[in-house]
Amino acid sequence: MSTATKRNIEAIYPLSPMQQGMLFHSLLAPESGVYVEQLSCTLRGSLDMAAFERAWQRAVERHAVLRTAFAWRSSERPLQVVQRQVALPIAVEDWRDRSHAEQQESFAALRAAERARGFDLAKAPLTRLALAQVADDAHCFVWTHHHILLDGWSLPLL
Repeated sequence: MSTATKRNIEAIYPLSPMQQGMLFHSLLAPESGVYVEQLSCTLRGSLDMAAFERAWQRAVERHAVLRTAFAWRSSERPLQVVQRQVALPIAVEDWRDRSHAEQQESFAALRAAERARGFDLAKAPLTRLALAQVADDAHCFVWTHHHILLDGWSLPLL
């Protein structure tokens, strides 16, 4: 591990029993996508893209779990490794030149592609965003994350 990588580590924790199970199943069948979760919706109204990106990046800075990766190869038991800094990937597209039907097809394809892409559990962040502008005042939004980070109680809080 490089010195820069070591300096970017904020904390190291053991996994909960549930996380251990999710890690095991994710490594056993990575193509299954069984623990890849998504939230998607249409955001209506004017969107300040810079403020949107800053808000999500601040959420990553505030919540350690969103900066967490998992280490299992070089330790006797799997560990959560919280990074000090992580850049949240946000893919932005403009679909305003497409028909409504094409936009709907593209949105379905985007969700499927994001789910199929999965995550490398050894690299944070295990969450990413995609946003497609479909009208001057509407955006299709997809938030994809690995379930190992957030359970049914913490997801609505975030």
